[in-house]
Amino acid sequence: MRSNLFIASLATTFASLATAHTVLTTVFVNGVNQGDGTCIRMSKNPDRATFPIEGINNANMACGLEGATPVAFTCPAPAGSTLTFAFREWADEPTKGAGPIDPSHIGSVAIYLKQVSNIATTNPAGGGWFKIYSDGYDSSRKQWSAKKLIADKGLLSFSLPSGLPTGYYLARSEILAIHDISGSGPQFFVNCAQLFVSGSTTGTVSIPSDKSVSIPGHVKYSDPGVTYNVYESNPDTKPYKVVGPAIFRPSGPGPSTNAKQTDGVIPAGCILKNANWCAKEVPDYSNENECWKASDDCWAQLDKCYTSAPPSGSRGCKVWQEKKCDKIVDSCRSGDWKGPRNKGQKVGSESESSAPVPGRIPGVGVSPGVEEPGVVVPEPEPVEGGDGGYEGGNGEGEEEEEEEEENVPAPTTTREAVVVTPVPTTLVTRPATTTEAAAPVTTGGGKKGCKKSKNYRRRAGKN
Repeated sequence: MRSNLFIASLATTFASLATAHTVLTTVFVNGVNQGDGTCIRMSKNPDRATFPIEGINNANMACGLEGATPVAFTCPAPAGSTLTFAFREWADEPTKGAGPIDPSHIGSVAIYLKQVSNIATTNPAGGGWFKIYSDGYDSSRKQWSAKKLIADKGLLSFSLPSGLPTGYYLARSEILAIHDISGSGPQFFVNCAQLFVSGSTTGTVSIPSDKSVSIPGHVKYSDPGVTYNVYESNPDTKPYKVVGPAIFRPSGPGPSTNAKQTDGVIPAGCILKNANWCAKEVPDYSNENECWKASDDCWAQLDKCYTSAPPSGSRGCKVWQEKKCDKIVDSCRSGDWKGPRNKGQKVGSESESSAPVPGRIPGVGVSPGVEEPGVVVPEPEPVEGGDGGYEGGNGEGEEEEEEEEENVPAPTTTREAVVVTPVPTTLVTRPATTTEAAAPVTTGGGKKGCKKSKNYRRRAGKN
């Protein structure tokens, strides 16, 4: 078959990760799966995507390896909404290995935000970052955050502050492992997700100077949270302090502005999505020649899908081949030259294009795969003993959190999936990767894709 060897080799490349630690793969907004890899900046190199950052003063500390390279799509999320980040030890398979991270990894989890003026061009490295969530050791559960993450199947839920101004943000996940500080040293696992937050105000978020940090630069090797010896210290008697600044969560009434997202919007003609790639409908055909031209277009799109797929997987590409390209080939060979069938309709479903959700989404109350439009999700309250985050921590900033959000009613937000709107003229496109450790990226479209499709036509019996 045309391109089957090509496709199989690519699929094998993405599935064969030699070594694994952990990586952010999926974003949920109020329980709605945005798709594996969608809106997430991660290395295209499958052998490096799950690796920790080398050196705390490395610019990659901001958003991870290749984290300065934007992705095409930006996920909409109302201020006060609940986000869930899914982490995997193996980027393309949530059930492979020990879980989201090896049980030997001990340390903390934190979430940072940075408001950006341009989601495509603003450098993530530098100032403007603030922490909205952290979890180190939970004395009530006698668990380190990594153990809790494993117990929750790699799903970490937290709420966006209700007082965020409308705008574009980078949401940064930071998992710090300190189980081998005397050997390999501290291990920082970092990724960023692109968000468009609809808030109650416009303008720039005002961050207190002591809570605004530059990344890299927010942590030192001498920090207690880095040097803490998990084998000689008892966190119940010697509390662990999460690295970085105190938590800052601006309060407010929640989303009320009418500002619309213009950048990173999924195009209206998208009939199937894999990560940050979209398929569009093939040209109409009414004779044999036009049918094969439509087949060429479908296979050329498939090549682009595979070459653009991040390590989190290419399941949507397989759906496109089986439910679209193979069907058109069958039509061309059988003489059914009127099409395309089901013109403009969605191909497959999100559940087919993404890996199964490994467990119940914490903090949302919705079982995986259950569609419940209109579910009201209140913003969680900080728990006693937390550091201003949720579900545990180290006790830092508890009074401050209560003071900042005291007597502010929890916003009510309605679950919404990624919005499909007309293609904006400023839609973000992925520039060429320049990171030194990135795997070479080839393009699958253009003449190369058409040539392969013609080879397939000949093998299929079309001269």
